[in-house]
Amino acid sequence: MHIRLRDCATRTYFLVDTTARTVYADLNERGAASRADEPDAALAERALASASDYAEYFARAVPGTKTPDGKYFVRGPLTQAERAALEAGGDVPTERPALQLHLDFFDPDLDGRITLGENYRAWRGLGFSRFGAAVKMLFSALFFGWPTIEIGRIGARRCASTGIFDRQGGIDEARLAPYLAEFDAAGGELSFQQVFDLLERHSPKGVVSRLQFGSLFAVCKRQNGNRDVITKTQFTGLFDGSLLWQVASTPNSAGRRARWLQPASDAA
Repeated sequence: MHIRLRDCATRTYFLVDTTARTVYADLNERGAASRADEPDAALAERALASASDYAEYFARAVPGTKTPDGKYFVRGPLTQAERAALEAGGDVPTERPALQLHLDFFDPDLDGRITLGENYRAWRGLGFSRFGAAVKMLFSALFFGWPTIEIGRIGARRCASTGIFDRQGGIDEARLAPYLAEFDAAGGELSFQQVFDLLERHSPKGVVSRLQFGSLFAVCKRQNGNRDVITKTQFTGLFDGSLLWQVASTPNSAGRRARWLQPASDAA
């Protein structure tokens, strides 16, 4: 498994390959690491041990989770292009933008392209029926790219929907803050209609898609005992990349997990 880690205590970032047993660290806080950035043996062994334990329990490097020992935040996987760049001696960003972490859910082989099949299986993994998943697949493909969605080309369009994603695909904390304040004032959860009202007040006029947030609400309803509410954590998780994985990892009423949750190809 290729995995990004951030030390919970020091906030130092690591790029770890649990198969090749290599570890690179951004000790100079430049936002990137390469093969030249090898930490000392003690730091490397500590990160490798935590990442290896994580790989025993998780099929993918899921943003928003921690390693089993609680020492590292998991900040997602490395894409095929990033793994190739690292192998060639180039720099790889140690923090992947939140928007891209969100879209990685739909790109299981991490090649930067979401095919119709990947798109459909991702929606099925979120609990949608065959018909519902097909409708979501067609809508997103027509809106973002047909027949294949190129992840690198949709950042600016996607961030315009709420303004919470900035132009680099990161989270604009100032834009997110009014939403979180409303959740806090309401005790941590809001009804679907209250969230729609928030979007109308805080987002660029005429840009927010009710269909997109309708999809969010559908997956949250499954998590919240069939209630029409969304929690503060779920709302944040939509943007930081963790919500979709959490939902897809939840067993259904028969105790089955989504068959779509398969390990991503680790081939560079």
